[in-house]
Amino acid sequence: MACVKLGSKADAFQRQGQAWFCTTGLPSDIIVQVGEMSFHLHKFPLLSRSRVLERLIAETSEQEEECVINLPDIPGGAKTFELVAKFCYGVKLELTALNIVYLWCAAEHLEMTEEYDEDNLISQTESFLSEVVLKSWKDSLKAL
Repeated sequence: MACVKLGSKADAFQRQGQAWFCTTGLPSDIIVQVGEMSFHLHKFPLLSRSRVLERLIAETSEQEEECVINLPDIPGGAKTFELVAKFCYGVKLELTALNIVYLWCAAEHLEMTEEYDEDNLISQTESFLSEVVLKSWKDSLKAL
């Protein structure tokens, strides 16, 4: 199965029960709730990559002291959001035929466009789909 690795940083995420924590040394300033899983992250890496997260962070920050965002309907659920968060932080992640469709749908859902950052997640997933997955029947079937 074909794969592409994105990012350059070592994994900076650690799971503790039903929560993921970014272990960069700075205290988290946002909690993103995806189903039963909570992600303790930092605002800047998220809002610099996603129009939807930028809007939700701005709305939540105006209303409440603690920034908690619910994403109950993100495609692929917590497993895919973990990959999205890693992408936002520049952490190494692997694009495969098995995860590419969920990642592309999540990137579309979160509006992770070129407007926010060069080589953002939508363009990365579209390139991988067209240049790798769709050129192989085997990988195309796995993606479906």
